[in-house]
Amino acid sequence: MDQLPDAPWIVDAELNGYPATDSVHCPFCGEECETIYLDKDGDAFGCDCCVTRQESYDWWFDQRGEDE
Repeated sequence: MDQLPDAPWIVDAELNGYPATDSVHCPFCGEECETIYLDKDGDAFGCDCCVTRQESYDWWFDQRGEDE
């Protein structure tokens, strides 16, 4: 049984490797980032560089302390 040759783009990738990808920058802070965070509507609101995480109870306690 004869072997089928690889497609031209597969041969090119084997010889030259994959092309380099462009880095992604946050639309808000401009930093290069790994993760973009989206709200429930799919709109971006920050990245792993400019968004922080806080436990919900701690946030609630901080908000409650500011109101009193």
